[in-house]
Amino acid sequence: MIAKLIWWEGRTLLSALFLGMVLALEYDCIRIFRRVIRHKNIWVMSAEDILYWIYAAVTVFCMTYEVNDGILRGFLVTGFLAGAVLYRYAFGTFFVKYTTKFINLCLKPLKKALCLIKIGVHKITGCIKAAAVRKRGQGNEV
Repeated sequence: MIAKLIWWEGRTLLSALFLGMVLALEYDCIRIFRRVIRHKNIWVMSAEDILYWIYAAVTVFCMTYEVNDGILRGFLVTGFLAGAVLYRYAFGTFFVKYTTKFINLCLKPLKKALCLIKIGVHKITGCIKAAAVRKRGQGNEV
């Protein structure tokens, strides 16, 4: 009986460690998104954080409800935190740094193409505006 309980606690602790790692990975994806697409407004970042933490809280609650009828136990909290810290120091820094570089490298040609399109649109609209001003000026001379 005791062996079953210890086995269950061990499996549950490993599940909590894994969930902590997954939640840290998901937050790193948000960090990568923020590095690729710069946020000028702190309110947008705050909203992202609030949505993430609501999601994380619901996920942790569902896991604790599934394995322990919703009772939050110390070893579960330790498992969540240890999993997040383990991921952060083992993979997190490298994952964020190199994934951001890779995505930016892939997006560089697209950004250049969009910049050229933007310049072309500005030239065309400038010509149209100049023609409209000349046309309007000719109409007043009559």
